[in-house]
Amino acid sequence: MQKKLLFDLYNKKKLSMMDIASRLNTTHATVNYWMKKHGLDRRAYSDSTYCKLNPKGDPFNIKKRLSGREKDLLLTGLMLYWAEGSKSAKGSTQLANLDPRMLQLFVEFLRKICRVHEERLRLYVRVYKDFSKEKAKKYWVKKLKISPSRILTYTHTDKRSKEHKQWSQYGIATLQYHNLKLWEWLNNSIEEHLTKTISD
Repeated sequence: MQKKLLFDLYNKKKLSMMDIASRLNTTHATVNYWMKKHGLDRRAYSDSTYCKLNPKGDPFNIKKRLSGREKDLLLTGLMLYWAEGSKSAKGSTQLANLDPRMLQLFVEFLRKICRVHEERLRLYVRVYKDFSKEKAKKYWVKKLKISPSRILTYTHTDKRSKEHKQWSQYGIATLQYHNLKLWEWLNNSIEEHLTKTISD
């Protein structure tokens, strides 16, 4: 089994060893033998899992050459996530708020700076039980220019909440984009910016 063929299938096309075995009409053990024979390193389990979840490669492409406005948008997006983003779910970039302007800025950051694949964007809207979920969905579709199919509205069931305390009839919206590498880039970029900005 040629080294170049294995390298191309495993490292360039990101196929798993099982996929390679199937394509070459052989066994996993045979592929594993030739990988070792040619000194080709295997991916870590986490990398293999990532490749399976993202068979076409990273679903984002960070823009490198930025205009003045784009540099401002980059810093705005980083600071919004640092201040308001959820840090609890590893690999899931989430930002929730009532103020549509905050979500508008963050989704623009994701689209123009991170250049995320649009179909991965999700919006979850929690609406107080006396307000219309359909009306809330239409509102966020218009504000964020996101497909209705990627918006889930659900009723706010906390009995302690009262209608007059619900600040917006359009609910609390959570923008979510799930990808481990983007999440890591975002958090690392925030740390780099803080390190450069804050003096000891």
